[in-house]
Amino acid sequence: MKTIFTLALALFTTFLFADTHIIVKQNGEKIEANYVTTKNNTVFYSLPGSSTVNEISLFAIDKVIDKKTNSVLINNLKVEVSGKSGYKNVQILEKSQTQGLNHGVELTATIHKPKGQTQSDWIADATIRLKKQAAAQGFPFVVITNQTDSKLKAVAYKY
Repeated sequence: MKTIFTLALALFTTFLFADTHIIVKQNGEKIEANYVTTKNNTVFYSLPGSSTVNEISLFAIDKVIDKKTNSVLINNLKVEVSGKSGYKNVQILEKSQTQGLNHGVELTATIHKPKGQTQSDWIADATIRLKKQAAAQGFPFVVITNQTDSKLKAVAYKY
């Protein structure tokens, strides 16, 4: 009985003494949390006093700071898009990588099929046009939602 009580007490007190971190988002918001791990451009964390694991996109995070040692665990640079000419900085993401980012506008691009080019060239050209549309409106991230033979549809995201 004494062993069971000691084990139960140890399990419930680990939440009180867990390492806490500060997650600073790209928009300046700060979250006090227990950093768990990073996997596939997703940061997993739990809030103090909770065992629920939350997740946020690595692209939405500026840095993760350990409160105990004041060391930076993750330092992520903000993607800057300066007008249409900054389309090379626009990143194509998967839908699962957008948690913590703000949903923006829907974009479409027509796939042109000139002779002498392959299908992958057509899609690459249409993707560049999507990136230029997103950059012109100040969106650093794009998720392609639908691809047909003649059109690419996407959603733009920002911090």
